[in-house]
Amino acid sequence: MPKLSDEMKQLVERQRLGFIATVCSDGTPNLSPKGTVCVLDDDHLIFADIRSPGTVSNLRTNPNLEVNVVDHFVRKGFRFAGTAEVARQASQIGL
Repeated sequence: MPKLSDEMKQLVERQRLGFIATVCSDGTPNLSPKGTVCVLDDDHLIFADIRSPGTVSNLRTNPNLEVNVVDHFVRKGFRFAGTAEVARQASQIGL
């Protein structure tokens, strides 16, 4: 996966709201807004599990996801596709 560009990082940090697309166990899509999306490092985004039992369950079953972050005022955004890792506590991700 390519590194996050400075433009990508700035948009994510400015917006914080991302739409997380996961796959349910029956194969149907699930799209859930998360207001806690931020940049972890040059290669990873992170978001908090705040009342997200469906998203977390889906990611434990199938870690494939896409995160969309958009600045709706300038009508520009980014799609980030990859695989997720569910961490139970901040120390698991080096925080």
